[in-house]
Amino acid sequence: MLWRYWIAREFKTRYAGSALGVAWAFVQPLATLAIFYVLFGLILAVRVPGIDADQGYLLHLLAGLAVWLPFVDAIGRGVGSLVAYEDFLRKQPIPAEILPAVAVGGTLLTMLIGYALLLILCVIQGVGPLASWGWIPVLVAAQLLMTLGMTLMLSMAHFLWRDVGSIVAFGLQLWFYLTPVIYPLAQVPERFHVWYLLNPVACLALAVQAAVLGIAIPAGTIPALCVWTVVFGVGGWWFFRSMKSALGEAL
Repeated sequence: MLWRYWIAREFKTRYAGSALGVAWAFVQPLATLAIFYVLFGLILAVRVPGIDADQGYLLHLLAGLAVWLPFVDAIGRGVGSLVAYEDFLRKQPIPAEILPAVAVGGTLLTMLIGYALLLILCVIQGVGPLASWGWIPVLVAAQLLMTLGMTLMLSMAHFLWRDVGSIVAFGLQLWFYLTPVIYPLAQVPERFHVWYLLNPVACLALAVQAAVLGIAIPAGTIPALCVWTVVFGVGGWWFFRSMKSALGEAL
């Protein structure tokens, strides 16, 4: 009940006072998609092997952004959530884990828009419907669990050690280019593919691109994704709970 209240509050306040209001939830992802598509799809003419469609790169790019944009939004908002509500937590004792969880829940609208647009464009381009689309809810659940664990861990770490926020901001920029969103993995020399298994978001993006577009996925990606989901989902929750006494002392 309390989490639902904070989620509703998040949706009401996120776009309050802006001229476009909730329309920003559509404008921002579409603007990002347009910029990368013009630069890499039209100017640099990047092509994706294995996709038999005129706009194969656009579909591949959108599948990657459907994973990346909600992830970076949740981490970006969640890492500072405890610090932002430090005075509130001191005066109103609520379960502190609600605040980073709200940052993750606030990305559900972005995820819904991204996947809906992706599947509609796939049908228009003649890619699907595919039986592998049935894996999308499982992959979305894996993303939410993994992102929640990371957000819990980073929000607590940032509250205790304030340098963490700056490190995360820089790390997300580097992380984006290490994830096959704006480029297909096929353009990376095959000897480097195994290194992508060490990148949890890359594993998730590759799994979504394979499920939605029906393209090949590097061996070991699904087992690696399962491991990362457990490591961050369970590990992030464990870290947050184990450091909660330190949070109480700091408050």
